[in-house]
Amino acid sequence: MTPQLEIYPTAEALYGAAAGRIVSTLEEALARAPAASIALTGGKTPEPIYGMLAGAPYRDRLAWHRIDFFWGDERPVGPESPESNFGMARRSLLDRVAAPEERIHRIEGESADLEDAARRYEAEVRRVVAGTPVPRFDLVLLGMGDDGHTASLFPGTAWDGARLVTPNFVPKLGATRITMTPRLVNAARAVLFIVSGASKAEALERVLHDPPDDLPAAQIRPHDGSLLWLIDRAAASRLSS
Repeated sequence: MTPQLEIYPTAEALYGAAAGRIVSTLEEALARAPAASIALTGGKTPEPIYGMLAGAPYRDRLAWHRIDFFWGDERPVGPESPESNFGMARRSLLDRVAAPEERIHRIEGESADLEDAARRYEAEVRRVVAGTPVPRFDLVLLGMGDDGHTASLFPGTAWDGARLVTPNFVPKLGATRITMTPRLVNAARAVLFIVSGASKAEALERVLHDPPDDLPAAQIRPHDGSLLWLIDRAAASRLSS
């Protein structure tokens, strides 16, 4: 697996390219099977992309009722919190395309027992997403922080690599988040990183270095799938030509 890289002049151009790539990937998945699966990402960058997907011309290209929606990670908050990754996706995309409730599989970040919530979410992934011994998502969306974290896999934290979904305590946040692990992400048919902004440039340079750095984002290397980085020029500023 060799990562592919596409650089766009502005964040707005990046958003449009990402929306188009998400739709085309899901179209291909729906042509192969009765249903498709996607793991959504949180943060600021994907929100305008989700808004694009919910509008013309993308909204009418997909059979949204045939897509199962999951999340790569969730903060320890309820679904109505402004900090909820699920809540952001629901407002910007899912409600606007009338995604059926039975196709929406959220992480219960508000649970008093995050270990139990993580295990139940892993069971839900296994129930819905085909693949043995590890379920294979058709598409996993990821972002990257300026420290090289992705999903809720942060530098300096330790997670059980044998798990598919796990709680992960992040000391600098003083909080535990539930996250998919590289074992699950790396089984996907397609992984799409979407990275914007100059603050990400140093971490991106490290992650894409050959051999890759040990930052969490560098651990995403699909075994039998594609890995595409969509980035804007600001994030690419430290990359060689």
